[in-house]
Amino acid sequence: MLNIRPFNWSDEDYGIVIDIANAVFPDELDLPELLKHRDNARDQKYMLERVILEVDGKPVGSCSFGESMWTPMPGKFWVYVQVHPDHQRKGYGKAVYDHVVGVLSEKKPTILDSWTREDKTDAISFLTQRGYEQVMRGQNSRLTLAAFDPSGFADVVERVSESSIRIVTLAELREKDPEWRKKLYELDWLLSLDVPEIDEPKKREFEVYCRQTFDKPTFFPEAFFVALDGDEYVGVSMLELNLADPTKLQTDLTGVVRSHRRRGIATALKVRSLSKAKTTEAQYVDTDNEEKNPMYTLNVKLGFKPTPGWLHMRKTMGAAAGETS
Repeated sequence: MLNIRPFNWSDEDYGIVIDIANAVFPDELDLPELLKHRDNARDQKYMLERVILEVDGKPVGSCSFGESMWTPMPGKFWVYVQVHPDHQRKGYGKAVYDHVVGVLSEKKPTILDSWTREDKTDAISFLTQRGYEQVMRGQNSRLTLAAFDPSGFADVVERVSESSIRIVTLAELREKDPEWRKKLYELDWLLSLDVPEIDEPKKREFEVYCRQTFDKPTFFPEAFFVALDGDEYVGVSMLELNLADPTKLQTDLTGVVRSHRRRGIATALKVRSLSKAKTTEAQYVDTDNEEKNPMYTLNVKLGFKPTPGWLHMRKTMGAAAGETS
């Protein structure tokens, strides 16, 4: 018997969702406590809901859906379905998707967004059959730390160090600048404006930024570097821990403000963070970039190798909910 029930926000239900996600993506492991933190840290004024799909009382799938807090728009919602690999191709994905679209129909959606990885051909077919089209592709890539040699970039690092630019650790900022959080918040917003998006980004509230940046369990302050020009914050590069798979670190954000680009600052920042990574027990650093983002070119120069990317899929609705255009 098939049953679709609301997510009850308990530790048990968080475990169910993550168990299914890890079965679908065993090479991108997650933890229930990390998902719970992401839920609690997000801007709560934007909708987030989940349902659990059960067959004969056993959870076999889930669907998360809601509003984007990064690029919110009236009428735009996202839907993300996952079914355990042992129970795929049985119509369960269709059942939970149709249920969620029915719930959202009351809000008269004009856009539905979803995502899948490019090597998940069944998921791509599932979405395209329902009217979704690819609107953006993110290129994932991985660096094997044992193969990374910082000395190959010594000339760039030296050129930056001889200029007006100083690269400092987060610990130094905390000690010397009482406004470090606010300044990093404003820097993050400037850099966010240059991160490729389909829709216009919205600036996060300061408290939300702090929860999502400094309070997360994966925060790795020792691998958080900031480029300064005098007292001005002009660039940042940070890594975060992978608590589900300690052999990996994840790039959180690397960027330089427009006025200071093409001076090697991003390279120098990345070399500092990757050099720090080499002192840890991690074997790899993973990152992702929109495929045409110049930062991907820099990552390739540093030795990152492409891995399967993620596809941003979109379905545009007509004036009446459920009517495709």
